[in-house]
This record gives sequence, C-alpha cells and structure tokens, in this order.
Amino acid sequence: MCGIVCLVHFGEDGPVSTKPLVDANNLARHRGPDDEGYLLWKPGSAPTVYSGSETALRSIEARKLSPLPSPANYQIGFGHRRLNILDLSPAGHQPMIDATTGLAIVYNGEIYNYVELRRELEHKGYSFTSHTDTEVILAAWSFWGADCLHRFNGMFSFCLLDPRNGGTLHAVRDRFGVKPLYWARLGKTFVFASEIKQIRSLPWFSPRLDKGSVRDFLAASMLDHTSHSFDENIQQLRGGERAVLDLSRGDVEISRWYSLTPVLWKGSGADAEARFKELLADSVRLRLRADVAVGSCLSGGLDSAAIVCLLKELLVAQNGTLNHITVTSCFEDERFDEWRFAKQVVNKTHATSLRVWPTMERLKDDFERHLWHLDEPCGSTSQFSQWCVFAGAAELGLKVMLSGQGSDEQLAGYGTNDTALMTGLCRRAALRRMRGEAIAFHERTGTWPIDTMLRALRNLFPSRPQPDKNPDWLKLEAPSHAENVAPHDLNESLIRQTLETSLPALLRFEDRLSMAWSIESRVPFMDYRLVEFIAGLPDHFKLHQGLTKRVMRESLRGVLPEDIRQRRDKMGFVTPQSVWLRETATGWFRRALNEALDIAPDFFDRDRVTAMLDAMIAGQIKFSFVPWRIITFGKWLNMNS
Repeated sequence: MCGIVCLVHFGEDGPVSTKPLVDANNLARHRGPDDEGYLLWKPGSAPTVYSGSETALRSIEARKLSPLPSPANYQIGFGHRRLNILDLSPAGHQPMIDATTGLAIVYNGEIYNYVELRRELEHKGYSFTSHTDTEVILAAWSFWGADCLHRFNGMFSFCLLDPRNGGTLHAVRDRFGVKPLYWARLGKTFVFASEIKQIRSLPWFSPRLDKGSVRDFLAASMLDHTSHSFDENIQQLRGGERAVLDLSRGDVEISRWYSLTPVLWKGSGADAEARFKELLADSVRLRLRADVAVGSCLSGGLDSAAIVCLLKELLVAQNGTLNHITVTSCFEDERFDEWRFAKQVVNKTHATSLRVWPTMERLKDDFERHLWHLDEPCGSTSQFSQWCVFAGAAELGLKVMLSGQGSDEQLAGYGTNDTALMTGLCRRAALRRMRGEAIAFHERTGTWPIDTMLRALRNLFPSRPQPDKNPDWLKLEAPSHAENVAPHDLNESLIRQTLETSLPALLRFEDRLSMAWSIESRVPFMDYRLVEFIAGLPDHFKLHQGLTKRVMRESLRGVLPEDIRQRRDKMGFVTPQSVWLRETATGWFRRALNEALDIAPDFFDRDRVTAMLDAMIAGQIKFSFVPWRIITFGKWLNMNS
C-alpha cells in the first residue's frame, strides 16, 4: 500500500521546479513511510528514476539512484511513498520501469492474484527480477494492454506512462474504488493523487467550494456518491474508471473499463450457500498474501466474525495453528459494547485479541488530526472508533488488517431495505411472498408495514423526481448531485448502495483511517467474483422475512458461533455519541457547534440549529448526527479556507 502523485505539465516554459511534486508526495508520507521515489520524463527521452530525502539507503545503492534535480526539464513527474508489504527488498522500489518497453508506473494497492498472473506470463516468455505485484502489472500491460485490468483481482490505483508514440498516460482505479485516485486540471498542469490534500498543496491550486456536494452532505449525509469532491476543481475517478491523457495534445478522456454485471444464479439454495462460502474463503485466502503480519478488525458482528472464523480454517489447514491477532473497539457502556460477541470469536478461533477504548477525551485530542486525514467531513463519530482500532493495530506493529466492509450493502444488512423489497414484490405481483413478509414484519415490530407498502406503491408510479428540499436549519441553496429516482427492487437498491450511495464513502474512511496509521486494510467482501455472485442472487437469499444476509448465515452454519450467526441487531463501529452529547460532553458539543456556525454563518439558520441541539440534549427530539455533520463541516472549512 502506498501514496502516489503524478504531475503532467504542458507548455514550453523551460525548466520546471520539482518542489511541488516533492511537497505533494510528502503529504502522503503516512501512506508509505518505508521508502520514497521519483520519476521524471520528457518526450524524446527515457523515463528516469530519482531518489528523495527519505529514500531508503539500500534502494539508492541497489538502484544507483541520483537525487531528484530542481529545477528540471520534464513533462511527467511521478512521486511515490512505499509501505513495504510484498517483497520488502529494494527490488520493489517505485516508481518502476519496464526495461524492455519503457513503461513506467507509480502504483498504490494490491493485485492479490499476482502469483497466478506471474506464472502465466512466465509461460509466455516473461522473466521477473522481483517478487512484487507491481512488476506483474507492467508485464501484464505490456502483453495484454489495458485488457489486463480485467484479469486483476485486487484493489488498486495507478498512473502508467507509455512513452511510445508521443506518450500516453493511463490513470486507473479498481472496480469498486477501494483505493482512491483524485485528479484536477490546474491551468497547464494535470495532477493525479491518492489524497485531496496533495492536490490542494500545489501552487497552481485555487479552492472553490462545490456547494452541491456540501448541500448533499449537510442535508442527507451523502458523501462520495458522485465524482465530485467538496472542491469544484477536484474530482475523483469512480470505481472502474480509467483516464487516458494524450501527452502530445493535452486532452483527457475518462471512460469506464468495468461495469458490474450480476452473474444470475439458477441453482438451488444449498448450492448457493456452498458457492458463497467457497468464494468468501478464497477471497480471504488471497488477501492473506503478504510478507508481513496480517491481523483483523473484529467488531463482533457477522461480517468481521465470518472473516476471522474462515481465516482460522485456512491458517490451520496451512500451518496447523491460527497465530492471528484481532483488534476490537470496546466501551464501558454495555449498550455500545460488542466485546461479548467478539470474545466468542476469539475463544472459538484462539486468536490473540487487543481491545481498544475510544473515549471522548481522545476524540477531543485527535479531532483535527482525524479530520485532516479524512480530507473531507464525516457523518458520525463511528469513524473515530475505526481510527482507534487502526491505531491499536499500529501499536502492535501490524501492517495489514482484514476488514468486513462491503457486506451490508450487498446483503441487505441495513434496516432500511424493506421498501425496496416490497417495491420489487409488488412489481412481480408476488402476493404470497408479500403476505409472508408483512406477517414477519408484524411479528418483529408489533405493527403492520402500512407505511412501507404505501411507499412501495408510490415507487410503482414514479412521477418526475422533485428537487430535495433543504431542512429548515440549512440555508444553503444548491442543486443536489444525488440521483433522486426510487429503485425498482431490492437488488437494484443494493447495487446502488454498493456503487453509489453508501459504500464509496465507507471505503474512503477505510482507506484514510488505516493509512493514517500506515496500515493496509483489505476487504474480502469486495472480491469482484463474490460481488458479481451476490448481485446475481434472487432477493430472498439476501432479505427474507426480516432476516438479513440469509445466504451468508446459512453458509456459515457451524463456522460462526451461533449467537453471532443468529444476531439480528446491528452495531458496527459505534460510539456512545448520544451519551457524550447529552451527558458527559455537552459543553464541548455546544462550543464546537457554535464555532462551526461562526465559521459558516451563511450556511445555517443559527436559531434553528441551536434550538435543535437544545431539544436533542433535553431528550425532546430523537438523537441524530446532524450536529456532528455541522461541527465537522465547520472545522473542515476552517482548516481548508
């Protein structure tokens, strides 16, 4: 796992300073503190790799690197920060150049099936000097061209320079956007980078607030649902997109190299359960490939427990022992603590466990640093629990962690999918199934799903989408970037959650919060084979009579502790934020909210916001994360203005 930056200059202004390249690269030091490297190229010359002030001495000696010059005549500049995961030797130093073709790459991520691809390419006559997946990417691109992307099973973002025929730059992001890649055109310079802060650091950058993104976040807690960022000048490549930059003309074309196509399932329920377990287990197996220790985030929920329990079976089969470390976020208040479940997994698998304890005091201390790493505001303090989990892993010296991110969106794990399910059943006139779902709803809640059915019926006859109205406390008027069209059925809703409305933001948090502590987080549920399989399952394999994740629960019978396999409540990376706000840190929340209102007075109706907070503290209205969104937005705006 690494941090990357790429500058592409156009024009004939003579020597260009390399300082902006170095400064932007240094801002990603946390993503790769083990090594540093640079590459410069101009038409008519060969790409050349240079060292920086923190390049590992053994890399300098092994690669015979010269210091990066400044100024220099170049059109392309690559910067790289390396976190050593595979092939810890100098052979894995980046940027990396293919000696035969001149192809050069700066790369962030992991290609988990690089072993199999390397073997295939060796049969085709290629030889390798390292044991890295980076070298495999270069060889695969040399042989298959851009079609090689469809062969990669992994999480990745990279910039690849093809210096032939005038020069072309390819910027690529993995299928589902697990790894980040932002870009901007700043005058005569294009820039691609792992993090927004790297682009904002450039001397040619002028901030300009994207009010549509701000409005979507404040009003609806929506983040990363489009290519827009909080700045109009910065966009992200979406998952499955590729940008091609013609270096002779200076134009960029963005296209989709991958689209999710469900693999429709026609088999039995038992066969689907067996296939699910097979795919998830193989995904975990591939994500154990590393030359450093691998640990796991363990919340006590279905998803992380499934990974740890399957991992036990794999490691015992390979080594005869588990030898695995888990990290769990815990709280003194049992209403927010999942250790009683996580402990069952630890006991069953004989893993070594670390418990971390997020507190309000630590949140106060780490607030600005936490937000700096996220690059944009966050919707709740749940991300702070993740922050503490990865901090705990770093204290143990772990460099790779497995995480259960991605299952909820694919397998209807959230409690908001009933309307989409009923909409699809109405469309199919599945009356018997509708009756069964309604009875199950009544048994769970004591009420009939009348509102759910009314919303489902409205979805059958959609009128022209209406603009979302602002809540009364928000004065910002801006068009929403969100698509305001109801899904046709549950499967369509889950695909949207996976690709647009929910998971992209969670994957950004996963990336930033792990990399803040120089840790690579791997997400087995995002293996494209598993995603395509789940997307093609009929909806009753995912949500049936109130039972979520049905296919996973059934497939892992005997693998998971029964208390966890049958859990119906969902917590995840929770915090006692409602208690902090109402009881133990009321003054801090009041001060932080007032500071946010002072920073952005034109965005909010101060009286309404203050009244909302007062009513929430007094218990007169239901707790929500709206105050936290306002607080983080105000702090972010102050830090970036």
